[in-house]
Amino acid sequence: MQPNLIKSIRPLTETEKQFIPVEIMVNDMNTWEQYAEKVINFTSRYNISFSISYAPDNLVGKYSKYPSYGDFPETYSLRSYGKWWKESEAHQREYMPQESDPLGAEDYVTLGFERAVVPRDVCIYETYNPGAVVRIWGRFSERHWKLLWEGPPEVYPEESRKFHPTITKYNCLINEIRLEFNQSHLKYHTAIDAVLLGGYQPKRILQQHVLQNDLLNWRSSNDSPKKQMTNTVNDNCDFFSHLPHEVILHIFQYLDLKSLCRCAQVNKTWYEATCDPILYQNLTLKRYWHRINSKNLNFFKNRCCGIRKLDLSWCGSDDKFFSSTFLLFLHHCCQHLTHLSLCHCEFVNNEIVTKISQCRELTELRLRNTKADYFAFQNLARLSKLNTLDLCCTSVTDGPLMAILKANQNLTHLMLDFCENIVQLDQIVETVANHNRSLRTWSSFKTTTLTPSGGLHFSRCANLRELDLGWCFLFAHPGDCLERIAANCPHLKRLIISQWRGVNDQMLLPVVTNCKDLTLLDLLGIKSITGEICERALVSLSHLKLLDISFCDSISDNQVLLWRQNYPNVTIQRSCQFLVMDYLN
Repeated sequence: MQPNLIKSIRPLTETEKQFIPVEIMVNDMNTWEQYAEKVINFTSRYNISFSISYAPDNLVGKYSKYPSYGDFPETYSLRSYGKWWKESEAHQREYMPQESDPLGAEDYVTLGFERAVVPRDVCIYETYNPGAVVRIWGRFSERHWKLLWEGPPEVYPEESRKFHPTITKYNCLINEIRLEFNQSHLKYHTAIDAVLLGGYQPKRILQQHVLQNDLLNWRSSNDSPKKQMTNTVNDNCDFFSHLPHEVILHIFQYLDLKSLCRCAQVNKTWYEATCDPILYQNLTLKRYWHRINSKNLNFFKNRCCGIRKLDLSWCGSDDKFFSSTFLLFLHHCCQHLTHLSLCHCEFVNNEIVTKISQCRELTELRLRNTKADYFAFQNLARLSKLNTLDLCCTSVTDGPLMAILKANQNLTHLMLDFCENIVQLDQIVETVANHNRSLRTWSSFKTTTLTPSGGLHFSRCANLRELDLGWCFLFAHPGDCLERIAANCPHLKRLIISQWRGVNDQMLLPVVTNCKDLTLLDLLGIKSITGEICERALVSLSHLKLLDISFCDSISDNQVLLWRQNYPNVTIQRSCQFLVMDYLN
């Protein structure tokens, strides 16, 4: 937090000066700039809990690396980038395509600031692959969110950037900022060093009260909602209402929720059509996370009696009654539910996980980054039809997880990234090998309790297509598990073994020789491999699209440049390590 004045805050325009109460308020306040005091929540990280490298907490305080450009562990880095994650078989497909985010927001981080100000400036210090920020939200603690800025993701030169967009000028207090990201267009990870919030700080109690409670309820005239023209509809000319009900429903199925709400206001026939449960068999509310509360969820309850797919990701975090309301919703609507996504939902608790176990038709369950206690997960062993299970960043432990795996023998996709309470990963893999022979996707990125004997069990999963074991062998030699996996899982398409320190060319040779379908090979941080095995991979793997050899010290930059020229169809990743300290040692 910096007490100096913001030079960039512009004076009031002539239009704004027409609002006399606002002019008096603003002219009688101090200008203030400050950096984030704390991180409130986030959806993406690259670090494990005991590490500060690339951690969200690196956003606290003033920037430390800007204006330098590079891959700095002292900044905050999002894990995913590009289209690679969306191309995974396990990636969540849209339940309701017409509700997809037009800006494609994939992740967010929420920051708290020491002092509440009337916002006039937000500055984001980007130090690696900038251009991913697509929305900036602001609010006063636990009040309604206000959209300060939004815009499409940008392709920006490989240099640091102080991103300082023109924000909507709300005259209310804000001490929380939320950034939303779409990094799907980026070539590599994006990183942020700091976020600055600037504005006006009240001097007096009256100012504080008026602004804190948003009593002015004013924005600049350019941002004021425009009056909409309404036309009186003559029922005699409403040919649409004379269509068969089934035809009307077929047309309405292509509309998003906002359009359905507008249609409901046209006339009685349209209203009745918009209430039909067939329109709500698939429901996605993630896009409206800032508006979804208990009242909204109750509104959908009677319309969702036949719901099959429900996505409430990002929703319900600010409503203390949302958990109980969702329990009632599930009780009323869970009979036919097959797909449920509650990723990053803070309202998910033990009772909800227990209630989910009664949705016996579930085939896809995503509870990524939810906060239920570890013993609640044992109830999910009552489910028996799961083919996709995402428990990344949860507190699930070994016993409940093994019970779930044994009960769901048709499991196809299993995600356990950052599950730091799993201490017997070897036994988990053995359970999968014994009971889940159809498994195609395994991901346990930075779940670090795997040993070579556990790795050998993957060789019994012959149907594996995607295997993410990044950072799983931090302190152990992998033995011959790679050779066994390559021999018995020849149809692997994606293999991530970043930071397997003991791997050398000889150990990788069976992978290059046997796994001809590989499209993605991540070897980040493997210091012992040489350019010879990489050259062989580029020659032998005709389907290869991505090769990550960042922090592979035995491979020179000149070799990488030559390969990029000779193999233009392969994206060869090489972090800007000439600007970064060797954090892998």
